[in-house]
Amino acid sequence: MSSIIAPNGSPLNTAIIGVDNLEQSIKFYRDLIGLSVSDTFDWSGKDFENIWHMPSGSYACGSFCELKGCNVGRVLLLDFKVKNKKLIRPKNTSRAYGLFNLNFYTDDIESDTKKFEDKGYQIWSKPTYYEMSEGQGSPTEVIFDGPDNVAINLVELTDDDPTSKVGQMKIYTQQHGRTPTGLTPVVTSAHTTRNIDLAVEFHRKVLQNELLIDEILSSEEQNDFLQLPNDAKTAVKFMQGNHMFGKVALSQPMNYECHDMVPYGIAPNIGYIAQAFEVNDLGISENAMTELNCEIYKQRQLVDFPGLGKVEIIIVRSPGSGALQLIFQQMLL
Repeated sequence: MSSIIAPNGSPLNTAIIGVDNLEQSIKFYRDLIGLSVSDTFDWSGKDFENIWHMPSGSYACGSFCELKGCNVGRVLLLDFKVKNKKLIRPKNTSRAYGLFNLNFYTDDIESDTKKFEDKGYQIWSKPTYYEMSEGQGSPTEVIFDGPDNVAINLVELTDDDPTSKVGQMKIYTQQHGRTPTGLTPVVTSAHTTRNIDLAVEFHRKVLQNELLIDEILSSEEQNDFLQLPNDAKTAVKFMQGNHMFGKVALSQPMNYECHDMVPYGIAPNIGYIAQAFEVNDLGISENAMTELNCEIYKQRQLVDFPGLGKVEIIIVRSPGSGALQLIFQQMLL
């Protein structure tokens, strides 16, 4: 088993999802994915309004979803109580800039695909096996449209070679992090960028993460399950922190056009709003954000944040795409 490549890095702590129907979204992450969910709560007040750029008197109902004992790959569901919420990712959109999907590992992709299909979720294609280059491994994957039109990607690590990246992840996940339904917390989340190099720099300098996998996706099998043009080429760079879960798959289309979700990836809309990362020293991260000329969405502030506790946060737009990145540091009580 290889060592973690970024021992001081910050994996994806929490994916923040705006929901259309909180009860239905809870059922998905609790009953099908198998995460533990908190009691529902109301969130309101000045901090809430300032964080999400909401008018006075706004509030949301929410629930926090996680694998107990694992502070990586969690999901915060927020039902913003306003009218005329927009869908961040339009229906039948398979390529779009912004925060795109949540990945979960499975040991039986055929059975789990059928389970979700039987519940009415739209599967993009049959589970697809493909090989990556340079000994990085061979996964089998399938994508479907989950609640709130967030793309859900199931991945079976169909590679037993302990020297490959996929094989190493398989060994790790067989020993850690299975939910009661046999899945995992969020192991990877896709972030489609206009400038992948800037996004990599953000991960390296702000989050102390490092490059795990560097790949060009272009095969017929890859494009089929991703629902991309037959000749599509996509640059993909997996960034890893100090955990095998919570990776971020940065990507950039090389020869095809994408819809832009970023203007809609804000509260109170429905879908994937933000990624949250915990850092050890927010000051260091803040200096790196300044160096990268990151656009500040929410200035540094001490807040009581549901599921995260008493934290100092900054929200910025990723310099590679404009998608919201919430960076936080736990405060000692």
